[in-house]
Amino acid sequence: MSGRRIVLTADRSLTTNYRGNFLYGFIACGPYELVPEWVFDKVFCPSVETDPVTGEAKVAQCGLRRIESALLKEYRRDEVFIAHPDMLDRAIGEDTKVVGINVMDPLGMAPVTTTMSPEKLSYIAMKFKRMCAKIIQLKKRYNFKVLVGGNGSWELAKPDRMRIHGIDSVVIGEADEIAVDLFRDAEQGNVKPLVYAMVRNIDNIPEIQGPTVNSLIEAMRGCGRGCDFCDVNKRSKKDFPLERLQREARINLDYGFDSIWLQSDEILLYGCDNKDFIPNKDAITYLWQGLKSLGARFVGTTHMTLSGVVAKPDLIEELSRINEMSNERWLATNLGLETGSPRLARRHLGMKTKPFSPEEWPWVVKEGCRILNKNNWFPALTLIVGWPDESPDDTRDTLDLIESLIAMRMRGLIAPLLYQDFNERNSMHFRNLNEIQFTVFWRCWEHNLQVINDIIPIIVRNKTYGPLMKVFMTMLIKAGTWAIMRYLRGLCKELFGRTPDDIVDRYRRPITVTAS
Repeated sequence: MSGRRIVLTADRSLTTNYRGNFLYGFIACGPYELVPEWVFDKVFCPSVETDPVTGEAKVAQCGLRRIESALLKEYRRDEVFIAHPDMLDRAIGEDTKVVGINVMDPLGMAPVTTTMSPEKLSYIAMKFKRMCAKIIQLKKRYNFKVLVGGNGSWELAKPDRMRIHGIDSVVIGEADEIAVDLFRDAEQGNVKPLVYAMVRNIDNIPEIQGPTVNSLIEAMRGCGRGCDFCDVNKRSKKDFPLERLQREARINLDYGFDSIWLQSDEILLYGCDNKDFIPNKDAITYLWQGLKSLGARFVGTTHMTLSGVVAKPDLIEELSRINEMSNERWLATNLGLETGSPRLARRHLGMKTKPFSPEEWPWVVKEGCRILNKNNWFPALTLIVGWPDESPDDTRDTLDLIESLIAMRMRGLIAPLLYQDFNERNSMHFRNLNEIQFTVFWRCWEHNLQVINDIIPIIVRNKTYGPLMKVFMTMLIKAGTWAIMRYLRGLCKELFGRTPDDIVDRYRRPITVTAS
């Protein structure tokens, strides 16, 4: 077999459209041992369309598409190939010189995975491990080089981890500008074990040339808010113009997707050039209208920031109007709650609270969730537990904020995540939780359990599910939430020798909800 000169791929947990629901992607962060693999592969995350003869993945991650486009400036179309991870042997052969892998969380070290799969192998880590085992066998036969990049590449940036997984070079950062040089050097056997790269000019980021997972296109890069725990902060903010985004969106719509999802680190800063971080309503509205006009059913976004929501509530209302959202038609988006402590907000959140002060952050969170719910947005909030300098008073502030969100019947999820350190020195672990930190976890999941039960009819209202599958999905979701609560009950007994109710009663205090 001759094989393709350059083969690009990603592990199976990333080679899926998640049935049109990005939240299903979090299933990959769960423990492999507890969920049968067929449930992941068939029920939640079926594979993208793939050519059964060549192994070509017809849909790929946006990051892989970027590298593909960069390489096509120098290589022929038939030399650069995006392969499904389960069919690598159909793409790799004697003529293969380099295999490039995009990773999100290859070793399961990111906050969501360490929280959802404590002390267990996660799906995403298992799928990556399995793919690497196949690549190592093929590498022994054909002697190609292996390059790895993507958001999770930092996890592999150690000699022993590279050796175990058959990796020759790890690229950390943005490889758009240097992709051709990296692959040319690798072909000649010249690889640096560790490469750091940042894009200097937005014009050097190539446009995608093929459809992307869930019709996701990059609206912007970077953030500029400056949170000290976030790797995104290292990138300068760059906005892609509407005309370019329309061209990329058309590729996905022409493929058959009916909506457009915007990847951003903070979409409410799109077009923003003021030091107070007040959203540019005109620029964002123009963006939404321009993309919706292509015939998309709706335009969604991966991330917002609560301070931006509160600073321009009329913008959120306008986006909902453009999307024709209603009580029967909600959209989810991710937002970082991070902490309820003004002290920790001042110390760690950089400009995230702007245009408001760190002292106003708890109010901003509540008001932001109220505005989102009023306009039919479903917030998926992430919360960090176990900051290295977190005091009991800080945790108390966070718990009080969680209780306020529960009391106001906020329609959204609150995902408490253990603090993870990129240097792997100060990371938090479940067995280090104190009683009030455990109470935060427990109350968040009591809230989530109620919300999930309420929205199960919406979750299973998926055009790809038949009647029997909807029944099965309902049972599966309830079993999953029960398993989480069961784990937390057992952990509480093990750590503190008491039941969660005994612990929670010690720390909860009455919360009064006042009208905004």
